[in-house]
Amino acid sequence: MSPGGHLVTTAIAGGAALAVTGSIPLTAGIVGGGFLIDVDHVVDYVTVERRRELTPAAFLRYYTSGRARRFVLALHSYELLLALGVLAWAIDSMWLAGYLAGAVMHLALDVAFNGRLTPKNIFAFYSFGYRLAHRFDAEALFGSTRLIVPESFWRSFFLGARIAQPRVRRGVRSPLASVPPASHAPDIG
Repeated sequence: MSPGGHLVTTAIAGGAALAVTGSIPLTAGIVGGGFLIDVDHVVDYVTVERRRELTPAAFLRYYTSGRARRFVLALHSYELLLALGVLAWAIDSMWLAGYLAGAVMHLALDVAFNGRLTPKNIFAFYSFGYRLAHRFDAEALFGSTRLIVPESFWRSFFLGARIAQPRVRRGVRSPLASVPPASHAPDIG
C-alpha cells in the first residue's frame, strides 16, 4: 500500500479509537503501528541500501520504482508482532496493544495491496524468517516486474506504483514491451 494510503487509514483508525475510547496511549500506539512502522524502510534505505540522498522525494522514488535490492524491514514481521503481543499481554500495556492493532492493520493492507504487484508469495514476505532465508534479496522475494510510478511526489505518495502493461495495437508491440523488467519492490508500507 502507498504511504498516503497508510496515512489515511491510520488517521481514520486513530480518530475512531480516540472518539470511542478517549485513550491517548491507545491512539498513539495505533498511529505508531499503522504509519510510523515504516521507519524500518528508512533504516534499510540508509544502512542496507547505503543511499545518501536523504530527501523524502528521493526516498519515495527509490522504493516505488522498484530499485531496492534488499528488504530487511525488521518491523514488518509476524515474528515481531507475536513477541510484542506476548509482551503487551504480560505488562498490560494499552500503548503496545494500540501499536499491535495499528501494525496488524498495516500488514493486512500491505498484503492486500502489494500482492497485486508481485507474482511471488506476498503473505510469506512478511515473515522475517522467510526474508532471511532468501537473504533479504528483493528479486528472490518479489521477482521482476516493470513498474510505472507517478512523477509527482504527492501522486506517488498517495497512489504508489502500478504494473506496466505493454500495449498491443494491431500486432505492434509498445516500446515498454522491449524494456527489460526492473527489480520489483512493493509500495512503501
